[in-house]
Formats: sequence, C-alpha cells, structure tokens
Amino acid sequence: MKAIVVKEAGNIEDFTEKEVDKPKVNADEVLIEVHAVSINPVDSAIRKGRMRFKLESPMILGTDISGVISEVGENVTDFSIGDEVFTSYKINRGGGLAEFVSIPEKYVVKKPENVSFEESSALGIAALTAYQLVNKESYEVKAGETVFVQGGSGGVGSYTVQFAKQNGAHVIATTSRNEELLESLGVDQVVNYKEEDVPTAYANKADMLIDTVGQGTETLPVVVEGGRALTPAAPIAEDKAAERNITIDRIVYEINTDQLKKFIDQVAHGELKVAIDQVYPFTQDGVQKAYELSESGHAAGKIAIKVK
Repeated sequence: MKAIVVKEAGNIEDFTEKEVDKPKVNADEVLIEVHAVSINPVDSAIRKGRMRFKLESPMILGTDISGVISEVGENVTDFSIGDEVFTSYKINRGGGLAEFVSIPEKYVVKKPENVSFEESSALGIAALTAYQLVNKESYEVKAGETVFVQGGSGGVGSYTVQFAKQNGAHVIATTSRNEELLESLGVDQVVNYKEEDVPTAYANKADMLIDTVGQGTETLPVVVEGGRALTPAAPIAEDKAAERNITIDRIVYEINTDQLKKFIDQVAHGELKVAIDQVYPFTQDGVQKAYELSESGHAAGKIAIKVK
C-alpha cells in the first residue's frame, strides 16, 4: 500500500512516498481504508524526536483518521465491512498517512452520513483537548464566567471557544488574522494580539485563561486575582501565578470514545462546527504543504489530508 513516510528528525521536505505492507488485523481490530487524516502539532514533535517514545523509522505519522472498514477481526462485534468510521488512536502508534490502518475496535466510532470524512478526521486530538480543558474538574468553565482563550483560531482553540460558549461563558479570544472565523464560532470579543498589548489592555478581565499556544505566563495578567488558568502547552510559571493567587494546571489529553461520540453527534446536528483551513492531497507535496501550514502556527482551524 502507499504511505507517506519520514525519518525521525527529518525536515518537512524529507517526507517521501513509499510502498509498505498493508497492516494485519488482530482479533480485536478493524482494518480501515483511510479516506482522510488530520494534522496535529504533536506529529511534528514526534518527527523532530521531541517525544519520550520513537516510532519505527521511516515513520508513518497521523492518529486522527476517518475511513471505511474493509476487514474485521474475529472478535469484533460492533462494526461491519463498509461502515464509515473515524478514530483518534495512540500517538505512539501513528499509521494515518497510509491507505490502510488497523485500529482496536474500542477506539473506533461510527460516522454519520452527513458528516464528511475530512470533518470527522479533524475532531480527535484537538476536540478532545479542548473539551477536557473546558470541563476539567475544579477548572470547569461555568455559565456567566468570562474566559480568555489564547490562540482561539487554531485547531484546539477553535473547539475551545465553542465548548466554553456551550457552558454559558462570555468568551474573549486572540488571533492574528482570523477574526471572521472566531466571530462565526460565537466568540463575544475577538482580540488581534498583533494590534494590542494584550496583558495590559485586558488585565483582570477574565475569570479563567485557557492558553492553547504556550504563552500562558505572558498572558496571565488577564486573569482576575484568585482566578484560574489552564494549558495543554508550555507550563505556566508557578511563581507568577502565586503572586495573585491564581490556580494553574497543565493537561495532557486522554483518548475518550464517549466524548468523540458526543462531538460527532453535535457536528451532525449543527451544534459544533469543524473549522478546516485547508484540505491537501495525499501526495508527497500535499503532505509537505500541510505540515508547512501547521508549523507556521497560522492555520485557521484544522488541516486535513484527503487520502481517498
């Protein structure tokens, strides 16, 4: 089968097309004919050797996948050949940038007909991270609160602002050039961080800061004294938070198929929007361009690869 691979520590231009063996299906797995896969920043971290684990080289990146089941293991009971599905699987396995991938049944979710393969592939890590940020125990966004989302128009940010609005919050979010996207997602106040001194202009405006881009320490002044701040990116400085009694934490997302089922149902009913900046072809050039956009930090929402 065809795959787009790269060696560990490789540059973006080192992605190449390669013929590899089709995955075998174990008893509890399904074989998915991949139709779309979305790009996540963690893929770049894996490629650059910045994670604690290593994929077999050359690496097939990608864990947020959608497609059609083409084979089922003997113990599989909830899926049949021909089912349209999507999945977000373990980042230390990868496999998405290929024509086929084998996934344990427990990680797979059925896709409604009115949701595209590209849309369903663009949920996964980004939506899970956002939902778990907004609903983390003791940090949960509550109705009537003001939430400041740093990096509101990125993959995680575009879902974070929506989940915060679903919880009844007043949402302020930053971007450098994607104001219209944030307005379309229901953000109450859009901030262009290139045009304003955010920490000064928005000092003490928010009950909670959700930093999606690793600038939480710099943005901490927007939080009221005694407030809280949360990030999935670079840790927020404890000493700076302690000066104003701000509670801080950093999360690492967890795979949760029940949450994925909730997201896909909301997308199907128009209650959650999937913002996709670009869909690239499943070619060496297409994958390279997808990662160039991802690593630029300026994508408006998610980036997808159309495999089939």
